[in-house]
Amino acid sequence: MKTRKAILSDLERMLEIEESAIPGYGYLFENKDFYFDGIQNKGEMILALKDDLPVGMGQYSVLPDGSGWLEILRVHKDFQHQGAGHAIYRRYMELAELTDAPAVTMFTGRKNIASKTLAEKNGFQLATAHMEYVKILEEMTECEHSFHLVTDVLEAQKRLNDASWGPFMGLNRTYFHMNLPLYKWLTERKMVYSDGQSTLVLGCRMLKHRGYYIGYMSGDLRKCIQFACMKTKQENLSKLTVSFLPERTDIIDALHQEGFTALSELIVMELNRKGEKHV
Repeated sequence: MKTRKAILSDLERMLEIEESAIPGYGYLFENKDFYFDGIQNKGEMILALKDDLPVGMGQYSVLPDGSGWLEILRVHKDFQHQGAGHAIYRRYMELAELTDAPAVTMFTGRKNIASKTLAEKNGFQLATAHMEYVKILEEMTECEHSFHLVTDVLEAQKRLNDASWGPFMGLNRTYFHMNLPLYKWLTERKMVYSDGQSTLVLGCRMLKHRGYYIGYMSGDLRKCIQFACMKTKQENLSKLTVSFLPERTDIIDALHQEGFTALSELIVMELNRKGEKHV
């Protein structure tokens, strides 16, 4: 199959593809402005074509450190197993070369064997696993705190350079390498908080109305979680999600104490194009 770049006039057909692949999901329509305005998100929306008919799609996004991020891979149910996914991956790799991406990364569910296998056929390897926990916030809660925004990038780097968190930070199921370009991106968006002893990253990459994400926390975990719940409700948002390494039983214990429940088990797959660590 051939591929080409999607444009906004393709949206109706792309929504048909998504509805066929994941009935009732509606993610693309809800997030179309983020992907098509060319400002909020860098990259390319790719269409796979069968006799000029779009039958599959996938987004290649560029993260703060220049890494490629693969998302929204969908193939219409009538055209699955006919090469659309491979065609989209071929374009993914072309874009990685054009942008000189140090790495290309994607996520999938732990049980999604088809997605994992397709990534492996294109040279990706398992990078890490993450647990996702969520809480629906029904009432406004208050907590005593001394958290303040961290606006200095080097201070953010000092507070977030924590090997125990793992190599990635998850926001909106997007997994960013923990490095200086990310810390700059976070401070610019006013997402890093600290009280001198505890540090928290709170916010989202997109779709703010769906809720906030805890991207990182250290120190007094329950204090971080309580502050995150309060800030999320102050923004009139009702859901708070956190993604973290499954071996962090201390985080699991703290989340359970604050009323969070397990949502998903995810894996992050990566193609390291430079053979370097992203620090």
